[in-house]
Parts: sequence; structure tokens; C-alpha cells
Amino acid sequence: MSPEFRNQIVGLIRFSFVTTGDFYPGFDTVAEMKAFLFDEARLERRFRLFEGICLPVLKAQTDPDFTCIFLLAQDFPKKWRRRLDKLLDGLPFVRIVEKPPMNHYQGIREAFAEVSNAGFTHRTSFRLDDDDAVNLNFIATLRALAAKVHAIPEKDEPIGISFNRGLYLTYSKQGTSYQRAVERTPLSIGTALLAPVSFAGNIYAYNHRALGQVHNTWMDQQDIVYLRTLHRDNKSNPHFSGSMEPVERERAAVLLRQKFGFDFDRIERLMVGT
Repeated sequence: MSPEFRNQIVGLIRFSFVTTGDFYPGFDTVAEMKAFLFDEARLERRFRLFEGICLPVLKAQTDPDFTCIFLLAQDFPKKWRRRLDKLLDGLPFVRIVEKPPMNHYQGIREAFAEVSNAGFTHRTSFRLDDDDAVNLNFIATLRALAAKVHAIPEKDEPIGISFNRGLYLTYSKQGTSYQRAVERTPLSIGTALLAPVSFAGNIYAYNHRALGQVHNTWMDQQDIVYLRTLHRDNKSNPHFSGSMEPVERERAAVLLRQKFGFDFDRIERLMVGT
């Protein structure tokens, strides 16, 4: 690794960002998309998962030296914006970016551009959804891996990093269930792209499953890194590649506590009655 390697870690969470084009298929107008995204019952469910699963682990990272962009619709309903502001108030890693309706990737590029990269030679951009979680050591692990994979190629070029081992949590009317998973291709949660700061792209430029078709990609399986939730509000039919096996509830409780700092009973109650 070059002694000049100075890596900045910046993630992005889309939080009811209204897009044009075909990112959300099935909506003929922006107004129809807003009606869907800003539906009161839907937002209540999303906030419950964000407050109970996604945000607590970001706040508890063993390495706090990162930035996480929250990309919002410019006219996000005021009631819910106040709730989000209260949740994020005073958190040093948070950067809120508002955008009007626009092309999905254009909005993401503009949001990343609002975070200065001064003083850094490289940026590692990572992706995360508001209803999923990364483990407590995610930033520390990502930082260490980025330093290692940076030294592999002779040419300084973008390198993908994915974490393929994790847990699936399924919420349904029949109750909750847990699965231990090892993905064959990069999952969206925590997947990252290390690149020189001169590189114009970021981890959202391509479908995460196809990352290895575009860039050299390190797929790490050393630890359980992600928790993916499956429920009625998933944007699309969840796609899985690899192997999966059920996890008994007692073992799931141990893993949730050890890897994510979660109380099992609280996780169980999150979607009850919704």
C-alpha cells in the first residue's frame, strides 16, 4: 500500500427519495410515486425498522470515522422529517441531502458530491438500505479490507468489496424466521467501491449483483456482516444467490446480540401488528 493512501469512507441511504425514470417501475407520474412513498402506514413501518435495526448499529460502530448520507425527497412530509431530524440530531456521521425528483443515479451522484473529499486520496463508497443492518465492526472491517485490496493491482483503479456472509430475517403473518446465508454474488448491504477521489462514479453506478463484471471485486466471507430484513415493503422480490440454512431461534438470539448488539425480543416485536 502506498504511504500516501488516505481513505475516506462514505455511505448512502435512500430515504424515500422520489425518482424519475424506471427505478420504481409501475408509476406513471411523480405524484403517484409520492403517494406510494409518503403513505402514512408505509412510513410508520419503515421508521420502525430504521429506528430498530439500521440506525442503532450505525451509532454503535467500533470505528466512528465515516460519513453516511441520507438522501431525502425535497418535499418529504414535514411530520416525518421532524421525526427523522430528531433521530439523527447530533450524530457526527450524518449528512442529510435533499433533492427534487430526478433520475435515480443522478441524485445519488449529486449527493456524494456534496461531501468534500479534501485531504483524501481515495474514497470508499458503500450502500445500505434503511431496513437492513451491518454489524458493529463493519466500518473497521471495511477500512482494513480497503487498505489491503488497494495494494493488489498494479494500476490504481476502482475495486469492489462485498460481504457475502450474513443473516436473513423474514417478517410475515406466520411470525419471524431466521436464515444464515452465504451469497454467491454481492448483496446490496454494505457493498462498497474503493476508488481514487478523481473517479466520478460510486457504488450505486451498477447493479450490485453485477459488480464483478465491471470492477475487480473482493467478496469477503470471514464473518457475519449483514442482517437483511424481508417484509411486505421490500422494493422488489428479494433475490438470493448462494446457500441458505435455517437458524434456530436460540442461536439467532445469540448472533443478533454478538454481531449487531440487538435484543432478540425487541427485534421480534418490531413488525407485530403491522
